[in-house]
Amino acid sequence: MRAKPKRVRWRKRALDDLQGLHEWLGKLPRAKPRATIARIRAAAESLARLGDIGRPSIAEGVRELSVRGAPYVIVYRIEGETVDILAVYHTAQDR
Repeated sequence: MRAKPKRVRWRKRALDDLQGLHEWLGKLPRAKPRATIARIRAAAESLARLGDIGRPSIAEGVRELSVRGAPYVIVYRIEGETVDILAVYHTAQDR
């Protein structure tokens, strides 16, 4: 079992994904972009405490964490004591 990571680092692609998601949700009636982004960020930050709780991805060395209560997935990789958040996508997206 791996040591639990202590740091979460957001890669540019993942931050761009969050920005795009915020902009898209902002155009939808009754959507709550800030709350959705906060939920995604909280799920990602939980990886600092919980380690590799997500499922293995199709890419070697990469894992995916479903965001509870939201149709989003966080793609990440653990390197040493750092969790690299690589991307965030909607479950309906074609990856």
